[in-house]
Amino acid sequence: MKPVLFLDFDRTLFDTDKLYEWLGKERFTRILELTGGVIDPPDYASYLYPDTAPFLKKMRASYRLVLLTFAQNTKLQRMKVRGSGIVPLLDDVIITIGDEQGQTGKGDAIREYQKRTGDSGWEHIFVDDNPDNLREVKIMNPDVRVIRIDRPSVPFTEPITNATTPDAVVKNLIELEKLL
Repeated sequence: MKPVLFLDFDRTLFDTDKLYEWLGKERFTRILELTGGVIDPPDYASYLYPDTAPFLKKMRASYRLVLLTFAQNTKLQRMKVRGSGIVPLLDDVIITIGDEQGQTGKGDAIREYQKRTGDSGWEHIFVDDNPDNLREVKIMNPDVRVIRIDRPSVPFTEPITNATTPDAVVKNLIELEKLL
């Protein structure tokens, strides 16, 4: 059993902002058209950050790779993940929906995943761009190492405390690889 590397999708592995540019100003209407099959999808693989596939291929040797992503529209999220072509490089894919309090469910998902697969005793790692997700995971899973990837800037919505400070911050997956 290998340690688990939980990876966020949007703005961690996938350039969501470029997809939003493709969708245009009428983004929500176009998403409905896209998920309804009215318009042809873009080449989702072209929205992967250039360091994504090489990173995943290399990390497979040392980690169990789990994509842990949040979605308000799970159909679109599945289309993006499958269309990106990274599924064969992953061990598992988890899409969370969240709750009424604004939690993404990522903290619960990690806890449940560890129960289901058996905790190997290794140091598990969670990588995300969103500080709120990092905080949620750290509070619910204090033994999980949380690393923020700071590709685009996502400001903290609450003051940083010792309990919610990421264990590390990286700018890209090349820096993350060096850190691991």
